[in-house]
Amino acid sequence: MQSRRLRRDRLASLWLTVAGLGVMALVVVMLGYLISVSWPLLKPPGTTPSSSQVLESRALDTRAADMDEWRIEWLAGNRLQLIQHTDDGLRRSSSLQVPEGLDHRQAHLTQSRQQLWLRMPDRQGDRLWLARLASTTPQGSWQQQWLPGPASLSALEGQLLVTAGPHAFTQWQLNDASAGQVPLARKLGRQEHAAQPITALSVLRGGKSLILGDAGGGLSHYLLPAHASPLIKAGDFDSGLSAPVRTIAAAHHGLGFAALDADGRLGLYLATAERRRQLVDWLSPAQVAAGVELSFQQEDRRLLARPTSVAGGLGALEQAYAGLEIRDPHQVVGLGAIFGKVWYEGRDAPAWIWQLESTGAHEPRLSLVPIMWGTLKVALVGLLFAVPLGLGCAIHVACFMAPRQRARIKPMLEMMEALPTVVIGFIAALVVAPFVERELMAVLLGLVLIPLGTMVAGFVWTLSPRALRSLMPENMAAFGLLPLLMLLLWLDVTLAHQLEAWWFEGDIRQWLFAHHGIDYAQRNTLVTGMALGLAVMPTLFTLSEDALSSVPRGLAAGSAALGATPWQSLRRVILPAAAVGLFSAMMIGMGRAVGETMIVLMVAGNTPLVDASLFEGVRSLAATLAIELPEAEVGSSHYRLLFLAALALFLFTFVVNTLAEVLRLRFMPPQRGGWG
Repeated sequence: MQSRRLRRDRLASLWLTVAGLGVMALVVVMLGYLISVSWPLLKPPGTTPSSSQVLESRALDTRAADMDEWRIEWLAGNRLQLIQHTDDGLRRSSSLQVPEGLDHRQAHLTQSRQQLWLRMPDRQGDRLWLARLASTTPQGSWQQQWLPGPASLSALEGQLLVTAGPHAFTQWQLNDASAGQVPLARKLGRQEHAAQPITALSVLRGGKSLILGDAGGGLSHYLLPAHASPLIKAGDFDSGLSAPVRTIAAAHHGLGFAALDADGRLGLYLATAERRRQLVDWLSPAQVAAGVELSFQQEDRRLLARPTSVAGGLGALEQAYAGLEIRDPHQVVGLGAIFGKVWYEGRDAPAWIWQLESTGAHEPRLSLVPIMWGTLKVALVGLLFAVPLGLGCAIHVACFMAPRQRARIKPMLEMMEALPTVVIGFIAALVVAPFVERELMAVLLGLVLIPLGTMVAGFVWTLSPRALRSLMPENMAAFGLLPLLMLLLWLDVTLAHQLEAWWFEGDIRQWLFAHHGIDYAQRNTLVTGMALGLAVMPTLFTLSEDALSSVPRGLAAGSAALGATPWQSLRRVILPAAAVGLFSAMMIGMGRAVGETMIVLMVAGNTPLVDASLFEGVRSLAATLAIELPEAEVGSSHYRLLFLAALALFLFTFVVNTLAEVLRLRFMPPQRGGWG
């Protein structure tokens, strides 16, 4: 019999060991998988030079434009016309007489909003000649306008045109081609560039970002905050370039761009958060000095360098080009964009923004700070409700309640943990949230009046005569609070309407918005914290009651023998002995609140805001994963960023729960005892 028992004990011990190791292995595998999926976001881009190839031969003085196959063809008598290759053959525009004295090598053709814009500076760079033709009517007439300089450099995208000289640039807004509107461009302002002389510039996709390159290799970023507003400086890049910037090329799909300096060093950058992605020693200084223009191809996966004239080829062949294959599928995501404040286009200041609908746009807004802030915010507010309730219940049950009552009350409170959180969220969203919105003043007043009134009543009770206090046993004192709570609730409702009418102009929500700019959302942090506190309270109660019950009863008995009251024994003996266990219980409650999904999903409003207001909605990490992960494209930046958020959530809850359990086991007294 004894050997059979030992054999069973060994088998059970082996099974528990294997199961524990299996759980640990699963945790390690899950952690490794999260890291493997999110790691590509932080990998630097890769580049591979491609072999030089021969371009198609082209007529002298003909400059091709990389947009919809339109090109410029020079005619006799200093005239030009535009030619487009279509399936039906060649499509020619009407000819245009070009003024004398223009630098034909600096001719730029751009298509914007079904319009063709042609611009050329004069040879001195003192002014810019601008011409427009509607691409839908190639046989139509041209419109022309001279723009004052300095205009040795220019860039156009959307409705933004920028001309620049060595130390200043001018911003122009292009007008639509309706009813022959003149002028073609309207000046919005001129700004000085206090850094090195300007040597290159480019307007990025969307027409709201300007990049300036200077003689010192520096790159500056200017933003258009609103329609028809002056450009404002968003920041400077850590370019890594030491020679003058010769050319800048904007990407076609996003706010990326490439910059080439006079030494042939190429930099790949992203305007969002002024990030440098890669530096490559690409061309020779002689090739750059001969004249080079850059262009992106194949959805920005290839960068080409072309000569700006027939005489200035790259490599051995005059018509050859240098190519660079770019592997950077997650350029929109970086540590600066994930955790730092970013000055986005159309904004007046840097901000943390998580905006799902912009993930397919040219400037995704994927900062994890709003949802991490929302996670911590709603968890802390939930603990503000759960800790007083759970800890107070644990103290009363463990230290003041009779054993018979404790045997009934404790299982009932612990059974609350089995209540599905989706039910709590459903009730909070459909019942509690409308009630709080309707009776906001009463709720806010009650959060102060009821606890304060209860403490005052308890203090007055301690000052009452002993004969009066002896009428009610200590373990029944809690039931004596019920009439007091009913009185405080009636007083709360009565005073709330009076105070709202006297001090808050009859509507506290309108008063908060009118005087402090605080908006009220029905599903907000306050209501979510109430529901989350109710869900976390049973866990906090169970762990706190265990910590209090584990304190040796001899400590309290000794303090009572020395004349201490039960409250003095609790405050000076029991609570200090159980402090580590209580702290561990609160940490586990914090981990439970951080990982909660359904309550936050149903009640919080799912608005990713970085705001301290309790009346605004929030979005947590867990809720974001539940909403967006099923819809994210596998392998996309959005998909991997969600896995990075899951990794952050996993690490936080794992560290908090592990530390709490270690503290609880390390400092838990070996003896157990009951009170009462």
